[in-house]
Amino acid sequence: MCGTMEERVLMERVRNRDADALMALYRMHGPRVYSLSYRILRDSRTAEEVVQDTFWKLWHRPELFDPQRGVLIAWLYAVSRNLALDHKRRENRRPLESVVNTIDGQAGEARVPEMAAMSDPFVASAVREAMDSLPSEQRRVIELAYFDGLTQREISGRLGTALGTIKTRMRLGLSKLREAMRNHGAVKR
Repeated sequence: MCGTMEERVLMERVRNRDADALMALYRMHGPRVYSLSYRILRDSRTAEEVVQDTFWKLWHRPELFDPQRGVLIAWLYAVSRNLALDHKRRENRRPLESVVNTIDGQAGEARVPEMAAMSDPFVASAVREAMDSLPSEQRRVIELAYFDGLTQREISGRLGTALGTIKTRMRLGLSKLREAMRNHGAVKR
């Protein structure tokens, strides 16, 4: 299902082009989506753009979210993660601009509020416990892929570990994470 009854009602209203419903979902999930985007990008302005693009996609293509496949926040995270990684890859193709953006981002980084503190404490705790329960090699591979935006091949090069080993660690780690989150009731069975 889509999550809470409130989310289901709001999503139905979004499908019927109710802008107030979209704003309610933005207030509900925007801080967590921002937190993930910021963790990947390390730039508040760009993270805010990713959040806007994520909710723009929800507004213009609400049919892309299938409540039978998972909860709304997971869909929003996936969209924002992909948008953030796409942006990061584009920036890596323009090294000079990337350096300037990084310098600008570092100057403002101390002023960025910690958006993660606004996230649902139950989910945040479940994610932290699930990540902490992973063997360090699996946790490191997942962090490099999801938060640093590296491909499995790039992770292999960075860690000096065979690509097949990286793929195995990723698969096992994600499987254990999924099961841990299910046990916490944070993911649909």
